[in-house]
Amino acid sequence: MRKSKIAITLGLVVGIVLSAFAFLFGYTRYLLSLPTYDTEGTIPIETNLEQLPDVEPEMKEGMKIPVYNNPQIHNILLIGSDRRDDKSYGRSDSMILLSINEKTDKFHLTSFQRTIWVSIPKDTDPRYQRYWSPNNALNAAHTWGGPRLLLKTIQRNFRLDVQHYVKVDFKNFVKVIDRVGGVEIELTEAEASHLRGQGHQVTAGKQLLKGDACLAYSRIRRIDSDWKRMGRQRTVIEALIKKMRSMSPLSLPRVLEDIMRNLETNLTPGQLQSYIFNVLKYRKYEIDQMFVPIEQHKARTKTKSGHEVYKINWVKNIEAIRAFIEQ
Repeated sequence: MRKSKIAITLGLVVGIVLSAFAFLFGYTRYLLSLPTYDTEGTIPIETNLEQLPDVEPEMKEGMKIPVYNNPQIHNILLIGSDRRDDKSYGRSDSMILLSINEKTDKFHLTSFQRTIWVSIPKDTDPRYQRYWSPNNALNAAHTWGGPRLLLKTIQRNFRLDVQHYVKVDFKNFVKVIDRVGGVEIELTEAEASHLRGQGHQVTAGKQLLKGDACLAYSRIRRIDSDWKRMGRQRTVIEALIKKMRSMSPLSLPRVLEDIMRNLETNLTPGQLQSYIFNVLKYRKYEIDQMFVPIEQHKARTKTKSGHEVYKINWVKNIEAIRAFIEQ
């Protein structure tokens, strides 16, 4: 009789465990069905760059550096697009490299100034071929060829093997912030005043910003500079990560669903699954930030047509990024 009770108990436990695994497996498959997937494949490492025409001397020096790849560091480019319709790529208004360092247990966020003067591969969408020029602002790459051309441009100029991206349109960014109940941001008086001018009821100090207010905050530029704007974008991402870390396991699935539903990515479902399964581990990771170019305002200049761009010391910036994501 005793053996029979033990067998029944063990059977119940095994049944519950198997049911839990079945549910987790099914739910994960559901999550992985939600994003929009780009399946064009890997981006090859460019060669023979010394033969490229119209490459400026500083760019050539940077291109002599081998492309960096470290299997313990996973690089994913986070792209915020201002696309207003499904027929265009939109401008990459926000470009932040997320480097997940498995050795040091850190998230590194590197913001790229959108008007850095770069060499852009002649691999545009046919619809935008007539607009292409060999040198232009970094965010032009996304406008002309979407995320893939942007990744190719980053590889060529910054010497980083970044194969993956995650993209969200600003309208979907608002949905994600609202789903987590808003994020807490420390506002200066100038930032609060600017947001009030746009109809948001906020004051200086710590504020819980909902989606629309958070988007408006991340796009502020007029009160100071593009540098501060880049900092605000990183602040929002860091606040979102911290908010998700603090959420209960019961409320997290709905947030994950909303995030996944609004993503475009070239990560495979299997790769996404791996990141999802590591969520609990990632909750312990530290977060640090930097922005490029490291020269900041000193690199600012104007093109012949009068557009403000940043011409940078490529060798120093490439070395700085590598040191940052390895630390």
